[in-house]
Amino acid sequence: MSKAAVVALYARVSSEQQNKRGTVESQLAALKERISADGAQIAEDMCFVDAGVSGATLIRPQLERLRDCAALSAIDQLYILSPDRLARKYAHQALLMEEFAACGVQVVFLNHAIGTTPEESLLLQMQGMIAEYERAKIAERHRRGKLHGAKRGSINVLSGAPYGYRYIRRQLDATPARYVIELPQAATVRSIFQWVGMERLSIGEVVRRLTDSGTVTASGKPYWDRSVVWGILRNPAYMGRAAFGKTQSCDHLARVRAQRHSADVPRKPHSTTRTHPQDWIEIAVPAIISEALFQSAQEQLAENRKLARHRRESAPLRLLQGLTVCGQCRYAYYAKKVSKAAAKGHQRNYAYYRCVGTDAYRFGGQRICDNLQVRTDKLDDLVWQQVVQLLRQPERLKNEYERRLDMMERNERNSLATSHLEKQRIQLEKGKSRLIDSYAEGIIDKTDFEPRMQQLKNRIEQIDQQILESKQQGAVQSELFLVINRLEEFAGAITQKLDTIELETKHRIVLGLVKRVEIHKDEIVVVFRVDPQAGALANENSNDSDHGVKSTQHCTRRTLTPVIQHHVARIRCVDGKELPKQEGAQRSMGVELRHSQTASHYCARKPPVETSCRLLSVCR
Repeated sequence: MSKAAVVALYARVSSEQQNKRGTVESQLAALKERISADGAQIAEDMCFVDAGVSGATLIRPQLERLRDCAALSAIDQLYILSPDRLARKYAHQALLMEEFAACGVQVVFLNHAIGTTPEESLLLQMQGMIAEYERAKIAERHRRGKLHGAKRGSINVLSGAPYGYRYIRRQLDATPARYVIELPQAATVRSIFQWVGMERLSIGEVVRRLTDSGTVTASGKPYWDRSVVWGILRNPAYMGRAAFGKTQSCDHLARVRAQRHSADVPRKPHSTTRTHPQDWIEIAVPAIISEALFQSAQEQLAENRKLARHRRESAPLRLLQGLTVCGQCRYAYYAKKVSKAAAKGHQRNYAYYRCVGTDAYRFGGQRICDNLQVRTDKLDDLVWQQVVQLLRQPERLKNEYERRLDMMERNERNSLATSHLEKQRIQLEKGKSRLIDSYAEGIIDKTDFEPRMQQLKNRIEQIDQQILESKQQGAVQSELFLVINRLEEFAGAITQKLDTIELETKHRIVLGLVKRVEIHKDEIVVVFRVDPQAGALANENSNDSDHGVKSTQHCTRRTLTPVIQHHVARIRCVDGKELPKQEGAQRSMGVELRHSQTASHYCARKPPVETSCRLLSVCR
């Protein structure tokens, strides 16, 4: 071989795990040894290494650079360990070999000599096809094996543990893999779910709290990313049901726009998509939070996504922004200003809440809903009156928090005290040490030692879980006591300024108390977040300051979700075009209201047909 020949090498490993094990280093060592044995030298810039890149695709950064250099006639000889390192698919191997031959590059495989006879070429081609077949067979066996293990409830298929857990590998004594709760991280996980599920915080606020408190991530970083918090909140493993098969691979999907900080060429030839939850396989793991808290967090995440669509600084703020929903098609209502053509020269500053389903252009020229639009100012005033009525009766809020405290105290009385649990844990640790000593001295054999040791470990994990829950309950209970002590003071302070506060403050108050406003053709349903006691308003029998009428309570269901209770106020009304003026009559949303002498509801009259408008509160 001529000394002036330019030599290059190419090495590749398929996964990051192989890269960490040093597999690529062994390839480089073998290649450099062969180059030295052939009496050649190689420059560092002629070492092309693709670490953690699949051989099933030609889109590889270093392979692209290698092909560019070959096209410029900058390489005379190329050393590769084996044909499957160059490419897994036979078609790709044939393409690259033909391309290198056209560029005058001599390819040298360490474990296979390239011949010039047809038989030797056939052997190389057969090796490429066998490598492609073997790769497909390994992938299918791996997939089927993991699927079978997941159906049996084996944690081995999960391979790793999310934040809050520690993954214990399968032991040589056939002890299965398992999750162990990391108490400090588990406390952070509980705080994240409570902030979102109970305090209704956004993911951005959760990230700020975690960063400000100095809490580090699983990788030790002092700052948190929104995607990390989102992944924690969406992971069902924290309620005791880890999911296998949440994602699947598919053909590479075209990107709508280039992603920030990403390579121009995708690293993998395929894309990953999320599967439907019905296709997931659940595996039992130790729970950190309750299922009720997990579901509450999912509801809040859905609500946060809905509210985010409405937070546009350019659009004017509406009191019920992000809360209105159609009672027929369940699409959202949005605010639409009156156009100049509709105003017909008159100055009109109001707008209408309009159902998205009534816009034909959104659904291919055919609208899917015929619900009516509602004046924004009229509906805002009516809902605000309901909120004011709730704030002026703080005992309803206090009763709800006291009910939650009573429930927590009952749960605490049924469990052991924290100090007693810690004593039990110490005794179990001593028993664990004595068991190990007995096995070491030969008093008991392996068949008796392993199941008893596993029982002790399981019991210690259960006690650690109970201690964590007891501490978390104590912290939440203290916070609720503080809320109750300041609740009446807050209500008294806020009610004095209800008539003078600005729109933005009103909007924040409504978001804190109202879950949604459902608009039907003949009624409007206001769903509150507070569950009043049965008969709270009916027993008061007090007159409304604005309407001079009574309201009645009907309690049909106590709970909508286990964590957040809702109070629903139904406002039945039919809007009229024109209303007669009468003395003493009150107007709301274009409907004339007066007190009915036969029942505790509102009646409305409009010519020429008399209709009813009823206000009632429902617990469900």
